Amino acid sequence: MNLLHGLIYGVCALVTAISAAIRLHHTRKRRNQAVYQIAHRARVSAFVACFFGSLLAIPTVAEAVDRLMDFNEVSSLASDLAAVIFWASLQVLIVDWTHSRSHVQAGVSVRLFAVCCVIVAMIWEFHVADTAHMDLSTVYAHSSDVRLYLLTYLGFTAVAGVEISAFSTGLAVAAWQQRRAAATGLSIAAAGGIFGVAYALSRGAYIIAERTGHAWPLSVENAVSPALAGLSIICVATGLALATIGYNISPKGAGSTV
Repeated sequence: MNLLHGLIYGVCALVTAISAAIRLHHTRKRRNQAVYQIAHRARVSAFVACFFGSLLAIPTVAEAVDRLMDFNEVSSLASDLAAVIFWASLQVLIVDWTHSRSHVQAGVSVRLFAVCCVIVAMIWEFHVADTAHMDLSTVYAHSSDVRLYLLTYLGFTAVAGVEISAFSTGLAVAAWQQRRAAATGLSIAAAGGIFGVAYALSRGAYIIAERTGHAWPLSVENAVSPALAGLSIICVATGLALATIGYNISPKGAGSTV
């Protein structure tokens, strides 16, 4: 199972790095463009967070980090916080793309406040949990402290995934007539949001089912949830990369938002 997890998150790190390189290439070409600077910075933040979060989710890397820090489960906390920053950055990106200029600042502020609250809550819940004897995983879903930590993280993931999926779909529909490649990329990114919601619901449902004594085999959960998380990251990274290429090769791409 560790091999499967390592493969999934290793691919996620690689795809994220490639997508980031594509974005940075086009950012340099348009470095004097004043519009959508918030979206550009948010995407860089999302990719950096996702890259390091994916690396820390690889079991061998996680074990090495925990030994180096001499602190059990610190790698899990860092990986989960990176995932939260990834989703929050995508929310900020979508706000900059879809909101009118007069409402962007308010939309960004609301989401930054929300993610700060989630991060503080997760750090506190990590501090309270007995991580010296338990992992922050569904293996220990019977622990109320671990359960609260996971549900906080998964709840934010589900909400962010819904927002990313809904707005990416709207952008894809709007772009379909003139920029088919970009619209296809946005559709893939929307699918990534859906997979993110499915991941959160899968793990959340297992936690609730375990609490009620009706959980399915843990081996099934340990196979399904990482696969959904991997599909989510790969679709979002690939979709945004394709959208970027699609807008920039379009004859009308000079004013692209992506």
